[in-house]
Parts: sequence; structure tokens; C-alpha cells
Amino acid sequence: MMKFDHKMSRRVFLAATALASAATLLPVSLGHAADWPSRPVTMVVPFGPGASNDIFTRQLSEVLSRDLGQPFVVENKPGAGGFTGSLAVSQATPDGYRFLELPNSVVAFGPIMGVQLDPLTDLTPIAILATSPGAMVVPADLPVNSVKEFIEYANNRSEDTFVGYVGVGATQHQMAEKFKTLTGVKLKSINYQSAAEGQTDLVAGRLQVLFSTIAGVLGQIQAGKLKVLAYTNDSYAPGSPPAPTMAEQGVEGMEGSQVWWGVFGPKGMPQDITDQMNAAINKALDDPAMVTVLTNAGAVPVKGSPADFVKAIKDEAEIVQEFVKLTGFQPKQGG
Repeated sequence: MMKFDHKMSRRVFLAATALASAATLLPVSLGHAADWPSRPVTMVVPFGPGASNDIFTRQLSEVLSRDLGQPFVVENKPGAGGFTGSLAVSQATPDGYRFLELPNSVVAFGPIMGVQLDPLTDLTPIAILATSPGAMVVPADLPVNSVKEFIEYANNRSEDTFVGYVGVGATQHQMAEKFKTLTGVKLKSINYQSAAEGQTDLVAGRLQVLFSTIAGVLGQIQAGKLKVLAYTNDSYAPGSPPAPTMAEQGVEGMEGSQVWWGVFGPKGMPQDITDQMNAAINKALDDPAMVTVLTNAGAVPVKGSPADFVKAIKDEAEIVQEFVKLTGFQPKQGG
């Protein structure tokens, strides 16, 4: 605490008082791990309720509320394919009371789509939550049981075979375009407004194939309405419907196509709060209820440090650039 000389001039006294007041306010604006959290924390999901992002974040928030002693409240802020809520968090005060849960499709594809959001400079990476490989999913009654059979089926019916995805540049779109490029199969594309619309058309047979995470279609698979022909890699969760990988069926180059979910803070988060939130999330991934929610959705819990998360983001950016180079996809500019 600053001490004042009684002979100090009024001007110097007022200046010192102002500095002392600013110093007093600083911990409130930036936060310190010693007393964090001291009030409710908001977890922003930049999509509507019910999607895997929302389900995972709600369970995580329940565990964090219990472990850290303050309510963690989920706020859905959808719009612009996840960028509306993401940009809002990037501009929030970095005091540890507003976080963001994002999938890699938003994280990696934003910069090359012309959206002014760089996850490494506009956000603070906190922790990865989980991963899930991509799955090639078709209607249960489609008369194919392998990737090879599907390619033959599609090439014989190129005018009537449709692949769906949600959002240009999103993970589903990337997987579909890579598959078309790597195999030469002729498919017509449909860009849906929501995952639910695509899944409804797939079940009804109006859509012949969808590249998705198991998290998004597990219910329909268990109900016998859909089936998995292949996974992009072998990192799927125990209990997921068994199927060989793309590589095992002769399609090389799809291995990196997967989804992960992670937690971010606003730009400029104090390191002590970043580390404490990271530790709390890693601990939450040992919680039985959290593990059940993730694995039941076909996702695999992943622990790691903030530095591990930064590396994953950089790796994802390279995968997206490879996708653009491979497919010749032209990103929309000016997002």
C-alpha cells in the first residue's frame, strides 16, 4: 500500500490516489486464481440446444459447478455457423467468467473463410475435451455394406445419389469433398441449415450418405435406421458401432478427418486462471457421469495442457490447408 507524506502537494496526492484506485480495480477486471471463481461463470455454446456441443458443455458445467463451488451456466448463442457466439467471447473481458466451447470446424476454418477470428490470437486456448472420428453413414436399407459397394452404387446412379453436410467448410463438408476427390465418386451435394435436417433426409432415404461424427447419429444407428460403412480413423469410443476404417477399405488420406471439442477463453486470459481452468477440466474428464456422456455419444475424452491444445489447433490448420489444396475448394472471402 502506498504511504503519503503530509507535505505532499495536492496535485501529487490526487495523482497518487488515482493510481492507487486503478491498482485496486485491476484484480477485479482481470481476475486472480487465488479467489477465482467468486461468482457465476458463463459457458457459451455458439450453437442451439441439443447438439453434441451443447450436451457436452452442460455436463461439463455441472461437474465444474460442483468442483469449483460456483455455478457454471450454459448460454446458447447461435448464428453464422458458430462465429456469432465465438466473436462475442473473443471480445469479452478476460477475467475468467466467460468461456467458449467450440468444435474444430469453427476453430480451423474461420481464418481461410475470411472470418476475423484466429483462435490463437483472438482467443485463449484452455483445454481439449474430446475427439471423435468421422463416420460414413448411410440409410440402413441402402443395398451396400462397404465403401467399395457404395462407390459402385453411386457411380451407377450419379444423378440420384446425394451427400449432405451442414455449413460450407465445416467438418462434414470437408470429409465429403475429400472422399469425392480421393475416390472419384460422383455425388450431388446438399448444404443443410441444421444437422437434424440432414439426418431426417438420410433416414427417409432422400439423402444417400452423410459424413458425421458418431455423436450426431448414434441414436438413429441404435434404432436400426442408419448404418456405418467406415470410420476415418480407428480412434472411436468403446461401444461405438463397429466398422473398418477408410484406409482398411482402400481409401487413403481420410485419417485426419475427425472432430474435436475444446474450451477457450477471451483473448488475454491471465495464465493462472487459464491453468486452473485447464486443471479443472482435466479433472472433470475423470468424472464418471462426464465420461458416460462423452462415450455414449461416441466421443473419447482427451486430457492435455494449454500447450497441447495450441499444438492441436496448429495441426488442424494444416489439415484444412491440405484439404483446400487437395480439393481445390475456394473459400468464401469477406465472411
